Amino acid sequence: MTSRNPSPRTLTIPRSESTRLLREHYGIEAVGLTPLHSELSTVVGVDLADGTRRVFRASASSPRELVLAHWRIGAADRLDDSGIPTGRSVPALSGEKVVEAETSDGPAALHVGEWLDGFMLSAALPTPFLMRAVGEAAARVSAGLADWPAPPAEVAHPWELLRTVETIQATVHSVTDPAARRLVDEALARFTATVEPRLADLPHQVVHHDLHDSNILVDTASERVTGVLDFGDMVWGPRIADLAIPGTHGARSSLDPTSAFIEVAEGWGRVSALEPEEIDLVFTAGLGRLAVNLSVWTDRANTERAEYARARSARTAKTLRRLLAADEATVRAELHRRLGLR
Repeated sequence: MTSRNPSPRTLTIPRSESTRLLREHYGIEAVGLTPLHSELSTVVGVDLADGTRRVFRASASSPRELVLAHWRIGAADRLDDSGIPTGRSVPALSGEKVVEAETSDGPAALHVGEWLDGFMLSAALPTPFLMRAVGEAAARVSAGLADWPAPPAEVAHPWELLRTVETIQATVHSVTDPAARRLVDEALARFTATVEPRLADLPHQVVHHDLHDSNILVDTASERVTGVLDFGDMVWGPRIADLAIPGTHGARSSLDPTSAFIEVAEGWGRVSALEPEEIDLVFTAGLGRLAVNLSVWTDRANTERAEYARARSARTAKTLRRLLAADEATVRAELHRRLGLR
């Protein structure tokens, strides 16, 4: 289900153009715009005169990307219908959830969604209760996507669990710090030895594949998940990706990331079961994903995306070092216990 299709290009438009597009296609008169971080798109928070907010996204478009955008937004809205907050679509004046428009940076797919309140998980104290809530939310996303149709066009990206080895090999030359390079090499060696040979045999489905700590919003007072963001990396892939990613990325703020990972897994197990082989591999799969994060963002640190790259890889090396120091056999045994399987 993967391919070597070209990666989408970055689309950047100025504030004035965002204001115009909102007015022309949505009838929205913005009283304020706040730029939000995005890897490839122009994303802004939109303040309305009545005090409410929206999120506006403009992404590079093509016939293929437009079809995929409808597929992704459809999945997000379906999850929202089931009680998982994803920022429900606000229809355009045409009634469409996604519209195509010409911009100063080329054709764009436009989308407006409801605003979701909360703090990014990356800024929250990772208590055991909150980590379990993250795991429960991830499992609910996975269950909600289990019967969502496969992508309507071939889609692949360098963050995929299936492409872990390929992506690290293509970017690791930029990891020149000896300590960081040792971390990437060790994680890659473990992934190659235990996970990669068995990935194809694991349960596959549509996966969000980007449930990292900037795409999960939380209420720190009630310690609950208040939003799941950014479905742009959805693919057909191994189900365990949607536990491995929040498990390792959610642990980046923890002094004990191994325990944090296990708490996320326990939360998942309260909602959904995994097969024993999935439990065996999910921790090492998470190590591979963190190694991809460190390798890719180090590779991009000398580009125009340098500031974004540093923000996305902050605390990754420290977390990866601590997770690699854990005894994997002990972690696996605890994961089987917490997930309710032996």
